[in-house]
Amino acid sequence: MSKTSIHLPAWALALLGAVMLCAITCDARASDAIEDKIDNLVGRKVKPDGPGCAVLVVDDGRIMFKRGYGIANMDTGRPITSTTAFNIESVTKQFTAACIALLVEKGEISLNDDIRKYVPEMPQYQGPIQIKHLIHHTSGMRDFAILSFLKGIPPEVACSERELLDLISRQKQLNFGPGDHQKYSNSGYFLLGIIVRRVTGMSVGEYAEKEIFAPLGMTHTAYHYDPARTAGNLAVPHICDPEGKYHAHPMIVDTNDYGYGGIHTTVEDLYLWDQSFFRNQIGGESFSTLMLTRGTTNKGDTLNYAFGLDIGNYMGLRTVSHGGGSPGYNAFILRFPERKFSVICLANHAINTGRLCYEIADLCLDIHKEKTEPAPAPVAQTVAEVDPAVYPGLEGVYRMDDGTTLIISATDNRLFLQEPGARPIELEPKSATEYVIKWINLEVSFVPDEGGAISKLVCHQNGHEGIARRLDRRSLSSDQLLEYEGQYYSDELNVTFGVYANQDQLYLKAPRVPDVFQFNFSDPDGQNILKHMVNDEFMRCYGTIGFSRDDNGKITGFSINAGGNLKDLRFSRL
Repeated sequence: MSKTSIHLPAWALALLGAVMLCAITCDARASDAIEDKIDNLVGRKVKPDGPGCAVLVVDDGRIMFKRGYGIANMDTGRPITSTTAFNIESVTKQFTAACIALLVEKGEISLNDDIRKYVPEMPQYQGPIQIKHLIHHTSGMRDFAILSFLKGIPPEVACSERELLDLISRQKQLNFGPGDHQKYSNSGYFLLGIIVRRVTGMSVGEYAEKEIFAPLGMTHTAYHYDPARTAGNLAVPHICDPEGKYHAHPMIVDTNDYGYGGIHTTVEDLYLWDQSFFRNQIGGESFSTLMLTRGTTNKGDTLNYAFGLDIGNYMGLRTVSHGGGSPGYNAFILRFPERKFSVICLANHAINTGRLCYEIADLCLDIHKEKTEPAPAPVAQTVAEVDPAVYPGLEGVYRMDDGTTLIISATDNRLFLQEPGARPIELEPKSATEYVIKWINLEVSFVPDEGGAISKLVCHQNGHEGIARRLDRRSLSSDQLLEYEGQYYSDELNVTFGVYANQDQLYLKAPRVPDVFQFNFSDPDGQNILKHMVNDEFMRCYGTIGFSRDDNGKITGFSINAGGNLKDLRFSRL
């Protein structure tokens, strides 16, 4: 059978060509318009003569936008480009989790393995900590970041693997039973890195290079700063001083490979990693599925956290993301799997890279039309004039049934709410007993008892209600403060703290521990105040210190609680 050719007249060919050219031109104009919108958005957040960020946007496997903004190093003036390397901090965790997933897939380890099989230095707790607990942050382990702070290790000092392992393994208690709850813990991912080393004989960085970086062509990526990988094109971290000027932040030059953070890479290399999830380039058939498997608690509750990845929902679309940050570095990767759309943003200063990624997604995907759930009704904006004379009657310590403590205090005729370890937040009055914090959509109502004295407060936020009852708070005399004086030792930190009284005030003497949050906790001479809350409980910048007594009423020690990150760290009186 002969083939039949179709011959179009010249005018038809010309018309078809014009249509095709118009389509190409329109697509180019639309692409240029989106690029201009992204450029304007980022440009409003980053000054050209200050530290900045690198941004890369992927649409259906194609890089549709990549650009650098600002300065990589303020001392040299070198600009940021899409090939500039950044420390991605906790975005590292997904690569550590990927190494574990590969070992599981190969049958070399099991997610149900007790971690003491590989790290026998760890103590035996009330229940076994399994590898899956480390992956999903359900181990209950204390985060070594707060432990290092309390031990007095300067943040700019690099600790060896042995030192960190010793610190973590000295902890005799957990914040909660393994699998009972979820609380983000760098300690867990540090131990995952050790497990990789002890199973493979390679550091987690070496194993990732062999199994992930090299196969994907991520030639500018390493688990620590490697000048040979970055060719000197490194974004130096910067922090802002009180006058608004940026200064280079001391870098921890460390060649150790730790599982919790420290990867230095570029947005272009991260593009290769991002696309591997669509192209199944790493591991076998189960690898990508395992990476996206969310954790569960012992009660069967499904968590949003998978293998170093947060699984979420934004405007009706599934998202896969993770962020990382430290003084001077911020990073975020955001993926919309069904749309095959991703945004990567790496910064060398305190820009909110997560928010920026979502704002870029808003520009590109037009997903505001897909929103399915109405936003919570905003808090009423009405602010009333209230006589500050009512504030002393509201001041006090309030406690919820779950142990959450709220402090209400008045300063300069203004009322504040504060949780231990957090900054005070001003309450704006709606009436003498009703107050709001608009930016977090919180309403606080004070409730009097039958005698007219305030006995509790009620918090309303996004349809949820919480009740905190007012505790009986009595000031302590000078003689009572003297009862607390003494030296206190923690075997879990191997440090000694001192407590002393002076001029009707109690102080904590921990010379190696910096008072990094200078609000309401230091007197004019810089001494560390133990701010009295109620009974034997005091407050510091990182949480609460509660003193314990024996049956005779004598002080025997104290424990530190720093929110969900640290429960009941005990010190014994010497």
